Amino acid sequence: MTTIEHSILPIAGCAFEDILDGYFPLFESARQMLERQGFTSMWITMLHAPVMDIAGLALTAPVPLSLRKNYSGMVDHLTLSVTKSNNDVRLAGVGNWIWVDGRDEVDTFPAATRLGEPAFVRGIGITHEAGDVNETDGRASIVLVRRGAMAFDANAQDEVNKKLGWQVSRAWELGPDVPNISRVTDIDTLDVPFNGEANTSPLSAPAFMADWDYMLIDMSADQCDQQRLEVAQRF
Repeated sequence: MTTIEHSILPIAGCAFEDILDGYFPLFESARQMLERQGFTSMWITMLHAPVMDIAGLALTAPVPLSLRKNYSGMVDHLTLSVTKSNNDVRLAGVGNWIWVDGRDEVDTFPAATRLGEPAFVRGIGITHEAGDVNETDGRASIVLVRRGAMAFDANAQDEVNKKLGWQVSRAWELGPDVPNISRVTDIDTLDVPFNGEANTSPLSAPAFMADWDYMLIDMSADQCDQQRLEVAQRF
């Protein structure tokens, strides 16, 4: 078999599960999660989460003890990339949602929308950006791959695994950064990348990944961190 050389860059990160705090604006809940987990950036999937939109409520104000019908809605699915931006965070991604009052739907989900209650999320977090780990570093359970002129198929993925000493990996294609959280109108095209199903849509890549085409995560049974493996196996 002809060896196909692909550029590889190890980075430090892990699969994880956590609870996204409710009642805060979504961007604030995401910022708190980044700090709690020690991530510089992350992707998360959130399913079937109640949300609220209260006109005129200040971002720092507490929510009312009771919510009227016209405040409430439901996220069917959101897949978000969350990156640090100075002292704030930036959210981007895709998904689908409804509002109970039947208001005119818009194609962008505001990052200031509040969750109606805490929400379970699953995803991948990056703890160190490119250039500070090597292929033999125990933290390097994730690598970035640049495919160059050659297709990155199953054979090429196997070759990367062998180079890294991994038994098996799972790959996600990286797409361009997107400016906001956009609606996917066709429910049949919704792609939930961390929900036990094959991922077919590219993940929105943060800036430091802009020159890379794929992200691979180690799924080898003999890796040192079994807790991370167990979470990754639920993807």
